[in-house]
Amino acid sequence: MSKHDDNPRFRLTRRQALGSTTAAIGSAAVGSFGFNHLAYGDLPPPAGRAFIFCYFPGGWDQLLFLDPRDPVDFPDSERARFQIETRYSDLDGFSGFSSQLVRPADPASPIAYGPAAAKVADAVKLTDFADCTTIVRGINMNTVGHEVGYRYFLTGKFPAGSNARGTNIATEIVGQMAPRRPLPNLSLRIESYNDRQPGAANAIRVDSLNDLMLLLGPSQYQERDVVERALSAYGQRVGPCVTEAADRRGLYTAMRAARSQADEIVRERLASNFEFVSATTEAATQIRARYGFSIGDANAAGARAAAATQAIKSGMTQVVSLMLGVGTDTHFVGNQGHAPLLYQGVRALTAMLDDLRNTPHREGGNFLDHTTVLCFSEFARTPLYNNFGGRDHHITSSCLMVGAGIRGNTVVGASSNLGMGPMRWDFRNNRVSDAGQTILPDHIAATLLASAGLDPYITRVDPLRAALRI
Repeated sequence: MSKHDDNPRFRLTRRQALGSTTAAIGSAAVGSFGFNHLAYGDLPPPAGRAFIFCYFPGGWDQLLFLDPRDPVDFPDSERARFQIETRYSDLDGFSGFSSQLVRPADPASPIAYGPAAAKVADAVKLTDFADCTTIVRGINMNTVGHEVGYRYFLTGKFPAGSNARGTNIATEIVGQMAPRRPLPNLSLRIESYNDRQPGAANAIRVDSLNDLMLLLGPSQYQERDVVERALSAYGQRVGPCVTEAADRRGLYTAMRAARSQADEIVRERLASNFEFVSATTEAATQIRARYGFSIGDANAAGARAAAATQAIKSGMTQVVSLMLGVGTDTHFVGNQGHAPLLYQGVRALTAMLDDLRNTPHREGGNFLDHTTVLCFSEFARTPLYNNFGGRDHHITSSCLMVGAGIRGNTVVGASSNLGMGPMRWDFRNNRVSDAGQTILPDHIAATLLASAGLDPYITRVDPLRAALRI
């Protein structure tokens, strides 16, 4: 939670909000994006594809989610033989969960989720989106350090120590697409880096929905209209000395453009797309019901998921990165402690996919047809319980890709049936092979870029072709 949320006396003035926006994008000539018509109805069609990056913090348990084992084949009584124990029976009837794997209706689908992927009474489940889902298993994170694994997945480059290297994939996508959007790259509680793209591709980063509302909306501390207009006019004036001395590389012009566009964002009331947290309108009530959070709970996983979806659907943003899950770094609790935490993020993800699929897109189809969603964590949990009745950090992880450009009913990669180590994968024939390669976060980054027809080879690895809808 942002420290601002803890201090009721904190107030961000309009001028401070606009200043932070200017600082974030002032180094780029953002006027090239064309913000003259920001209202949803006036926005041009999206350039290329929309993306949502969903981070599940803490290291998720893959046996409970993306890389399960059928307890019939891997009984807990054989834990010494397989070095795997599911203990799914602990969830049978607990808090609405089942001990069974969650599978699509199509028996031919290779997709299977662990018991934390859904509750028995859920009307909508992740399996409902199997037709546009690829699960990548057996990803070698090469680390069990939180910051290292997190930054590795964000950039597709292994960090130097714990310091990120390179540009995060969200920013790379925005840089290559150069979309026309008011805030093309939005980051909610996620780090962002850029070492190769223009400044206009940088993410606008906020720590909470409250901060986003403050950034987008006018403050109660506004001057009278006549004074505001005078201040705006004064900000656009440039004397010959300033032009000569400070604008040789266009920096001052870019900063003035950024300020003007920030004013435009406020005037167009983009903040109205995010008032669903506290508003009592029918539309806001429906959003809270769909995403499963209470009025005023801006920090709920569902509220963050709804914000990401609203940012895409409103046309305000083209790429959103957000911390979707809640912390799952649970060394001292078993399935009954970990599954409810993991499920909060899964529930929010399912609502997001359902919302995107049920919203028509102006270019035809629905928003999920035009949006690619990635879900990841920094690593996984050990397949065996520790002495405290929980699971520790494990190097082998998985990820989930859903939506546009992604092949459905597909599983790529595998972890071993002895201790769930990363298996080598034959990219050409899509099978386990000793002659294959270890799947890395680098390959996930390349695959996402290739899914939108962007250049994947900045990662210096091949994409996972089996995951692409070609």
